[in-house]
Amino acid sequence: MAVELGNFETKPHSKDLHFVRRLKAPRAKVFEVLTQPKHLVHFWAPKPFTMPKCEVDLRVGGKWNYVFRSPEGMTHDCEEIYVQVEPPAKLATEGSVPGPNGKPFFTIRKSFQLIDKGDETEMILDMKVLQVNPGGEPFMEGAPKGFEMTLSNLDEYLQKQ
Repeated sequence: MAVELGNFETKPHSKDLHFVRRLKAPRAKVFEVLTQPKHLVHFWAPKPFTMPKCEVDLRVGGKWNYVFRSPEGMTHDCEEIYVQVEPPAKLATEGSVPGPNGKPFFTIRKSFQLIDKGDETEMILDMKVLQVNPGGEPFMEGAPKGFEMTLSNLDEYLQKQ
């Protein structure tokens, strides 16, 4: 099935995603790991990508800028703007990958809800596709697998903390 192009702010997109994970770490630790560069660089990039750049301005309207690098050296600049910051329970960003003409390939909203379960945290992550422009199709096709890999990376990283 082809990836739909256009504006999807007020309607569903076939690549909207919903994840629920039980993480073996207290909620405050999970929030910290999701918001600090010293942690994000270790798990946010889906394998085999790395994150050589990560800058966070954690406030509503603040930016999270990072770069994914492939093993071949290809890079993808990413910029996200925090639209909700409620430590340690909620976090939401709107992000995109810029295309060659300055127009983003896509724009998505990621919303995290962290539910305190004592020594564990239930994390609900919703990814809402807001806009897909020409050239964004490969990113949207890879999003489900990429998010699954990133969440597995997060789980592994938290177990080492």
